[in-house]
Formats: sequence, structure tokens, C-alpha cells
Amino acid sequence: MRKIILGLAVSLVTAGSGHAKSVWDGVYTEDQASRGATAYQQNCGRCHGPNLGGTFEIPPLVGRFVPYWSGSTLDVLVDYITHAMPLGRTGSLSPATNADITAFILKSNGFPAGAKELSAQSADQKAITFDATKKKRSKAH
Repeated sequence: MRKIILGLAVSLVTAGSGHAKSVWDGVYTEDQASRGATAYQQNCGRCHGPNLGGTFEIPPLVGRFVPYWSGSTLDVLVDYITHAMPLGRTGSLSPATNADITAFILKSNGFPAGAKELSAQSADQKAITFDATKKKRSKAH
């Protein structure tokens, strides 16, 4: 029983120590989002609209988009983009382009930019949670 409790305590401390990032932690750069804006207009804007607003048949990539993806990790979103988009040319964009487009989508939804680009590697993206709201972090005593 002590080992289980100790293991749970270690897990909770590790989870709360900041090892996992959130989309609120600046997980892309402004330059990356700018490249993503260009790639978005070339590959996504025709269906999702120039302002990411979607249409009657095509979902928006702003607004209700955020709660839909909330609770997942960023790799899930990028994997969806990679394997389902763009329409008629699924899987045709490079991992770097998909990461750039994701950075643009994050920026368009009000998530802050940071100093480091969003990695094109799924394992790195898996360490970033997609949180709809910014969580308050407790300060260590």
C-alpha cells in the first residue's frame, strides 16, 4: 500500500512540476505562425475561409474549434491535419508545414507565441496539452 501511495505522490509531483507544456506556454514563434498563415491560405483557406471562419458545411478553426480539441495533446490535432487535410490532397504537406499551419491556428485562437518553434515531431507535440482555458499554476513554497 505504501508503494502505491508513494508512486501516486511521485506521479502527481512530476505532473505538476511543469514538465508538460500547454498551448498557453508559447509553443510556437511569430515567424512560424507567419509561415503558417501563408501555407494556410495556399492549402486550407479555400475550404475553411480566409479568416478561419468555416462555412455552413466546413467547421471553423476559431471559436468553437478550441473547446472541441480541449483536453487532447497537440499531436492529435497535427495528426488529424496530416492525415485528413487538405481536401483532395490528404497527407501531401510536410510535417514542418503542418506544424507551421498549427502555429497559425494557435495564434488565430489567441494562444501566445514563444521563443521556440513548434516541433514537427509527434513525440514533442504529444508533450503539449491543448487547454481551452489558461490554468493557474500554483507557486512552490
